[in-house]
Amino acid sequence: MSRPTWARWVTRISLGLGIIALVLTIRDTGLVAIGTYFKRIGWGWFAVVILEIAITTMDATAIRAFLSPEQGKVRLRSALLSQLAGRAVNAVTPSGNLGEAVKVSVLVDHVSQSRAVATILLYNVVSFSVELVTVGIAALLMAGFLPMPVTLRWVMLGVGAAVLGLALAIYALVRRGVLVSVARLAARIPVPGLAAVRRRLWKLDRPSRYLLNPERFARWEPRLRSIDDKMKLVEGARVRDRRLGILMVTLSRLTSMTLSFLLLIAMGEQLTVAFVAAITVGSFFIYMASTLVPMGIGINEGGYYTLFRLLGENPARGTALTLARRVALIMYAGIGLVLVTASETVQRARERQSSRAASSGQLPVLGDVRIVTAPPVAPASATEIAD
Repeated sequence: MSRPTWARWVTRISLGLGIIALVLTIRDTGLVAIGTYFKRIGWGWFAVVILEIAITTMDATAIRAFLSPEQGKVRLRSALLSQLAGRAVNAVTPSGNLGEAVKVSVLVDHVSQSRAVATILLYNVVSFSVELVTVGIAALLMAGFLPMPVTLRWVMLGVGAAVLGLALAIYALVRRGVLVSVARLAARIPVPGLAAVRRRLWKLDRPSRYLLNPERFARWEPRLRSIDDKMKLVEGARVRDRRLGILMVTLSRLTSMTLSFLLLIAMGEQLTVAFVAAITVGSFFIYMASTLVPMGIGINEGGYYTLFRLLGENPARGTALTLARRVALIMYAGIGLVLVTASETVQRARERQSSRAASSGQLPVLGDVRIVTAPPVAPASATEIAD
């Protein structure tokens, strides 16, 4: 399958932005801090590397499973490249969403655009739902094991129940059709003053006052429904593949949590059920706030410092955990961006070779053998055949 032009540009621009953001992140973190925490973890980095490889492999396996029934078109190494590229870009850019477009741009080499979008969207929905379930269970554990005022205990019980309810609501929304449902809602929400803004900016005669123009929704609905159908089980996806994808995402998230706790143990922290539950709940909300800046610089440090202080732990260890995870992410992002850039360079070289071969009338090289076609021969006439 030929790669769309937009996919090439998304990948190249994202890689450029990712490299710039990585350099700025290293500068803001400081080489001295990176070196200090690299030494502090010591031999624990071998475990960090193993766990990071396991996380990426499980995520790639999940993506490939969510491609069902077309996962046969995508090799595991292509899914690994997609996840590696997307996570590397997400790690060093604000909002942590640019990498999702990179994942799609890699997958469209093998499957249709709607299938690629549906796969990555489903992967993200499942990932977020698993995190919500984890946070909900952790909040209930906090309410049961941590000493706290009665009012706060009821708040934690409410948070746990609300988060678990939200996870169930997301599941129901996917079964109903998440994109069409969201777009239909946007087409029914009037925004005061929006029509005047649209008239001024785009010189429209009859601008819509709704968040999404109902006429535009009508044009978009078939495409959105196509993506929704691929997320559901109405486009040939097998139930066992979906279960495998959900299992891999769950194991990936649990492994990521294990990595954080491993770093805490390496820094001398003693873990308890209540402490693990509190870190799980607090880190989720810190993460949501930290997506506003690359790698959450500043927000993560302050958030974990405050969280550890509220838990009665040494707040310096919260900051140390943040910096240790950031060093690991910097290493991951650096390796990922190098590998993806190399892959993109090879891809461009192959495209140029194929283009030159096509323009010269020759077929491309396969291994060490060049396929050469015989010159066309004019069909023999009936008289020549008779002779």
